Amino acid sequence: MPAVGLLTIVALAMVIAYVIPQRARERAEYALVRTEDRFSADMRVVKATAARVETSRVASGSSSGEVPLLVTGEARASVVALGSSHLSRPATPLDRAATLAQRERIALRRDRSALLAERRAQARRRSRIASAAAALTVTGWVLVLATGFPAVVAALISAGFAGLVVAGARAAHAQRRADAHVLAVAREVEAAATATQALRRVSRDRAQGRESLPSDLETQAIKVVTTENLAPLAAPAPKTGAVPVAPRSGVIEKIVTGAIPQASSIIDGDAFSDGDDSGWSPAAIPAPAYTLKPTVRQRQARPLDDDDYTRAAAVAERWADERYGRTEVQKERSATGSLEQILARRRESA
Repeated sequence: MPAVGLLTIVALAMVIAYVIPQRARERAEYALVRTEDRFSADMRVVKATAARVETSRVASGSSSGEVPLLVTGEARASVVALGSSHLSRPATPLDRAATLAQRERIALRRDRSALLAERRAQARRRSRIASAAAALTVTGWVLVLATGFPAVVAALISAGFAGLVVAGARAAHAQRRADAHVLAVAREVEAAATATQALRRVSRDRAQGRESLPSDLETQAIKVVTTENLAPLAAPAPKTGAVPVAPRSGVIEKIVTGAIPQASSIIDGDAFSDGDDSGWSPAAIPAPAYTLKPTVRQRQARPLDDDDYTRAAAVAERWADERYGRTEVQKERSATGSLEQILARRRESA
């Protein structure tokens, strides 16, 4: 019996030490899983019903040339549902920026809707509590006037009601201040989404040979996004009139307008300037390495003369003699010697 009790205690300790923490971690991970992107910017959890899959299969058909022949069933339907627009051209940085800005705008709107719903629920709770406190205060003072109910209790109830009213007013003021900050951020996000979508549309249309220009609203969004001094909580207000800009060279004066008159100026150069270039100075850049090397004097070939031709002919003749064995013949002739060599040897011997 003691052994059974000891084993039970050990098993209970193992469960408490390992099983319960593991289950808690799993529950925490399950709580973090959402339908939005959580841990990766490229991962999206998409929920589709069988009816949507069947609809896409019927609409797309199974005769697409982009679908592999050996793919069948739901895999083929999912590949066909992608369409040619998803496979014809790769994703460019502008496409990725537009997609990211669109996701940020959708996420901001979703968070804003959830925040407003939570605020409405809090306002309803505060109103119910304030109504109950007001009714209790009125009842207390009626009892004080009609009966011998203590006035101190009624005063405490009245103080509690006043505290609830003050707390509600402070909460509303804090919410208005938070909204003022959030609206600036929302304006920046909306401008980024509008500008990137407009640039992508214009670039796609021009790539297909169609003339395309952004609208006035899209142009203003582009100018807001490309402003150098743009801060999340200090976004500049939209400007629709003509604003004179200080001339760069002292001769030419440029005008910034709300619309773009020409197709070649989607993003004007004035959108990147703040109108004051007096304090700007170019950064010091080191010279390239090839400019620091000493210069080499260019050499020119000497023109050929008759000596060069004679020397080349002698070399060729020597090469021919060495190749075809004429050197041995000359050695045999030199062994016999000439008349001058014979006389010289006789004089030396005498």
